Amino acid sequence: MKKIIAICCAFFLISTATVFCQEEEDESDGFAVEYRMNEPGDQFINIGLMVTFPLNFGGSFPLYREGQMATGGAGTIGYHRFLTSWLALGFDVSFGYNPTIGENMFTYVPFVLCLTVQPSIKKFEFPITMGIGAAVETYLSRTYFPGLVLKPEAGVYYRVTPSWSFGAKGNFMYMPQWYDNSDYNDYGNFASIAIGARYHF
Repeated sequence: MKKIIAICCAFFLISTATVFCQEEEDESDGFAVEYRMNEPGDQFINIGLMVTFPLNFGGSFPLYREGQMATGGAGTIGYHRFLTSWLALGFDVSFGYNPTIGENMFTYVPFVLCLTVQPSIKKFEFPITMGIGAAVETYLSRTYFPGLVLKPEAGVYYRVTPSWSFGAKGNFMYMPQWYDNSDYNDYGNFASIAIGARYHF
């Protein structure tokens, strides 16, 4: 009798376990978990430091010292929000400077609206951005505003943690100055190499 009860109990336990396993398998049918680096609504703040090369003011790479303008620097900060898992809209503000041949400073503060396409592979992100905006440009006592800014850039970042990524990028910045007298028109072309960090939230 004890053997029959033991066999019945064992059979009951095995049957129950089998039913639960089948139910768990049924519940998971057709359901797949997919992890994406970014989702719509995700945001990030980026900061960066750049070396800026004046491309069309004479001189030679890398310092352009014998030209009208020498190599300078810039810092940038921006806010961006993902519209999809690979498309983000944002806004960047920078402050840049380049010394001139007369040991004066040409300074500029561009405000740029940015549209970014960002493919990713594992923890690597590859932002490709097109920016358009306006700049405050100052040299000696003269200020030019608003100056058109076009700023395409591309880079690579590595997501160290879910909240932080670090990387580098390069950009080209076109800043023309147009006057009523076209003899005074100027067309600034600058290239920059930047290192940066992004805080994701």
